Amino acid sequence: MQSRRPRPYAVGRVLATGVAAALALVACGTTTAPQPGETSLAGGPVRPVTSQPVEADGGLRCPESIDTAALDKPVPVPQKPQGVDATGRLLPDRDPTSLVVCGYPAADIMKPVSAPFRLAKRTVASDAQRAALVEALTWSPRDTGAQRVCTLMAGNETAYVVGAAYGDAIVWVGALADANACSTSTNGDFRSGPGPAVVLDQMFGSRTPPSAGVAACNRASWGRLGDDRSLAPEGNPTATVCRDAADGTVKAAQLDAAKSAEVAAALRALPTKPTGQTCQGPDNPSNGRFTLLLTYAVGPPVRLSIDPDCAPAVLGSNLESADASSLVELVEQWSARIPGPDLNGSVSSTSP
Repeated sequence: MQSRRPRPYAVGRVLATGVAAALALVACGTTTAPQPGETSLAGGPVRPVTSQPVEADGGLRCPESIDTAALDKPVPVPQKPQGVDATGRLLPDRDPTSLVVCGYPAADIMKPVSAPFRLAKRTVASDAQRAALVEALTWSPRDTGAQRVCTLMAGNETAYVVGAAYGDAIVWVGALADANACSTSTNGDFRSGPGPAVVLDQMFGSRTPPSAGVAACNRASWGRLGDDRSLAPEGNPTATVCRDAADGTVKAAQLDAAKSAEVAAALRALPTKPTGQTCQGPDNPSNGRFTLLLTYAVGPPVRLSIDPDCAPAVLGSNLESADASSLVELVEQWSARIPGPDLNGSVSSTSP
């Protein structure tokens, strides 16, 4: 796909509702500091809040058009984060006063679409949508630049621009939803992977969201903040062992708090390196493979593929580990092997 140069956004002259007080402080030479605890992984600038256009409903006004369709480049944002240090997360770990989602069709398999891509839909998120989207963006992990496994199938694409207004800050996030989930997302300071675009398309696009009755083992995950530093990011997750049975069903064993803590400790003790997201194994693997799902009280889960017959044996979203013998021995005390399907070929951790 040909890369295109982004066009500049028009600058509005209307103040965003809820940031007037912060703007008054900026006018007096005072820059609003980040909220405590929201930027523990950050260390960047806190820009003054400037005038940005709003609509009659009080939400930020969407740019009329954008000019991007390159999978290797994030959708550009109207402004970099203002009033908050956003170098550690896509969005601050607190609720915005308003949140708008702007959608721009960027590719259509039924008819040609060319840049600049015009605004097709603007949505002011409901309370429930806002809570779900803020959680997804707040906990979306940092993009490490590792090459993803992409099929590059043809399909429709939608570029999303999310505008989050706070009492003392404004943050925009850009994300491109493509058929292969190969793109990245950004707020201008922090870059993440395809997860935010998938969530946005599920909530505001044409993709069908997963039903409420989906079992724990089938819960999707696009990674979690911190999974580039540990196979079990910080927190006290509940561990579920998921094994594929020969009849095509999934057998789940949810571990209690004490056993889950042992599993998390074992994962954190493993030597790791950045993952290539695939492993090489025999044509007839044993029934030793399983998936570990780590579920946290807040934020998305972590999915890990474990296969003692594969090299490397442990695959995470951003890390891998070569030797899983100690972890397998621990887990098999509480979840014994079962006859599984004959799965040939490589294992990938890219499937949600």
